[in-house]
Amino acid sequence: MHDGQYGAGANQRESGFRGGRVGACGLVVVLGLAAGLGSMGTSGAQAGAAPSPHAVPLATTLEWQQVLNDAGGPIAESSPTEATLDGGGPSVVVGDRDGNLWAFHLSNGSTVPGWPAHTGTAPIDSTPSVSATAFGVDDVYVGAGNASQPNVGGYFAFSSNGGQLWQRNAADPNGNHGVQASLASGVINGANAVVAPSLGQEAYALNASNGSTMPGWPFFTADSGFSTPALANLYGNGNDVIEGGDSTAGVANGQTYTNGGHLRIIGPTGNLVCDHDFNQTVDSSPAVGNFLAGGGPGIAFGTGSYYAGASDSNTVIAANTNCSVVWSANLGGNTVDSPAIGDLEGDGNVEVVEGADDGATGGGSVYALNGANGATMPGWPQHTSGEIIGGITTADLTGGGYNDVLVPTTNGLVIYDGRTAQVVATLGAGTVALQNSAMVTIDPNGSIGITIAGYNASNAGVIQHYEVNGSTGRSLGVRSWPMFHQNPELTGTLTPPAPGHLNKPIVGMAATPDGKGYWLVASDGGIFSFGDAAFYGSTGNIALNRPIVGMAATPDGKGYWLVASDGGIFAFGDAGFYGSTGNIHLNQPVVGMGTGPGGHGYWLVASDGGIFAFGDAGFHGSTGNIRLNRPVVGMAPSSGGGGYWLVASDGGIFAFGNATFHGSTGNIALNKPIVGMAPSGDAGGYWLVASDGGIFTFGDALFYGSAGAVPLQQPVVGMATAPFGSGYWLTAADGGMFSYGRGAVFYGSVPGIFLAEEGTD
Repeated sequence: MHDGQYGAGANQRESGFRGGRVGACGLVVVLGLAAGLGSMGTSGAQAGAAPSPHAVPLATTLEWQQVLNDAGGPIAESSPTEATLDGGGPSVVVGDRDGNLWAFHLSNGSTVPGWPAHTGTAPIDSTPSVSATAFGVDDVYVGAGNASQPNVGGYFAFSSNGGQLWQRNAADPNGNHGVQASLASGVINGANAVVAPSLGQEAYALNASNGSTMPGWPFFTADSGFSTPALANLYGNGNDVIEGGDSTAGVANGQTYTNGGHLRIIGPTGNLVCDHDFNQTVDSSPAVGNFLAGGGPGIAFGTGSYYAGASDSNTVIAANTNCSVVWSANLGGNTVDSPAIGDLEGDGNVEVVEGADDGATGGGSVYALNGANGATMPGWPQHTSGEIIGGITTADLTGGGYNDVLVPTTNGLVIYDGRTAQVVATLGAGTVALQNSAMVTIDPNGSIGITIAGYNASNAGVIQHYEVNGSTGRSLGVRSWPMFHQNPELTGTLTPPAPGHLNKPIVGMAATPDGKGYWLVASDGGIFSFGDAAFYGSTGNIALNRPIVGMAATPDGKGYWLVASDGGIFAFGDAGFYGSTGNIHLNQPVVGMGTGPGGHGYWLVASDGGIFAFGDAGFHGSTGNIRLNRPVVGMAPSSGGGGYWLVASDGGIFAFGNATFHGSTGNIALNKPIVGMAPSGDAGGYWLVASDGGIFTFGDALFYGSAGAVPLQQPVVGMATAPFGSGYWLTAADGGMFSYGRGAVFYGSVPGIFLAEEGTD
């Protein structure tokens, strides 16, 4: 292994294996981490940047701060991530170089019971990742060990109470090694798994539940890796692993390597799909999304700095799914930090945002690049007085309909208006230095929160949590990148839209039982599947008597029903047919449906509140003989299927059977009509959604955010909830998706604009 900046030792080689590099990419500000602290200077455009109009300052409030008992081994490269660990709401989780994994509630900064967790003495420079469990809380995964201590640590998993679930060394023929990269979490080859390279010569994909090695893995990397992989379904056959890597000249397993690095795409079973060699290390973590010309999928990443004078140094690169370089841009400084991709101007285009570290005396530069061709966007680059080592994040902090840019520096967090490229706020100036990424969340009170985690002048870890003033009810924006590697699972992917286009508008949706996917249904019965939601059939090519108005999934998620406005039922997958009103004269059209308690039946509801029960779905009452102020627009079954709620367009609620009334908007003047509802996890409450994306919560249903302040292309038409009430999705008529809460992950949306129909049904 190379001896590097951290003095890891001399080169060692064994027959058939090539030495792994450890050192330079552990990153620079290690000697007295406090050395980077100073007063925050005003950021301004570099010479040559186009002038931009003044941006309104962003007002924030420091809600809480934690100074950690870890002086000498503080938070460095481990970025804060969001996890649900107990009933106290979402928490921030972050690691330090003393081997502590800290967890604090976002709402008030209190310590989560059972935390911090520990990796012994192995330092944590890895960002924690998570996966949801069946109990509504998250398991947490992290790597331990770094370039200065490459032979300790490994892969770790912890439960929500801080207890260790499992630990695996990263073994290769040279011994055991640590893991400095972060573990991406997702479905690999049909199982929940985590994957990351090691500081040795192997990259492991491990079963998330028990740490066993996935079939076909580990992948022989022949060198140490610092790049957190991205997970993306690039070819339609399951998630592929996209990672950067390092290379040292030599021969390993019969293959000749040169000094430099790689981009690799590895298939679900550990097979190499493609790779591309560079003459500089690739230590930046890749970002995947549809940012290339024409909306094509691309992979954006920086390089490294290990090989002095290499022509690929200081470069950000965009590649396609064949690993071919589409464009590259030299930023004049080290691009080891990980890029963000997102819409900075609110025009639907996707930019690549990357920081360049200009060195200990030169500060840093922030670049926004045209995703299609790599050209620098107007107003950029901008210069920072502190070095940029951690990855940039983006989110719509003002409700302006475009994403702002959050730049971590060794002089605090600098926030730029995404559209004007002007500084609107600095956080932690003079109190915290950052080598990682900031995290943006929707806090439990509905406000936008910003969490930064770094070190102070005493070389101790510091976590600060701010809220954006007046942001209650806003979302984080469309095409945002609100934390390191985009989401708490660290998939590094801005999920691409579904192929094709809409012939008819979306009218409803349903989520899979595990919350890892969803279906959208159009009025012609076309089905659009995302995440782990499988396609079982549609009526998209059938001439319907009446349009589809809704859908419901079976309890195991292996089928679904579609319902038309005349009550016609179309069953797919394991969804059985139990009857319909297709041949009955209805007083009013059917507007929605719900699944029966055992999945062997369903309810249909008409706009007058008439209920039609089939199979094991019992009749518990209706409003069919009541004069309503406004028509019924939807329904939701109660816990156990012993009742149901109906909701009218004014938000009036009608509860039947064991469904309890928790409140309504029937006496509130609404900006837009209610279009749907969904029950909370235990049916102890419910959400109502309006056509402008406004959310109304009742009972134990929590508010996670809304689209009420977001300019919509088309109205919201429905919603679905994540398991255990941990979040919800909204869908609009154009197939746009809005996800809120920890459990509601964005898995994709439908592109395109439909032609409005003439007349009414």
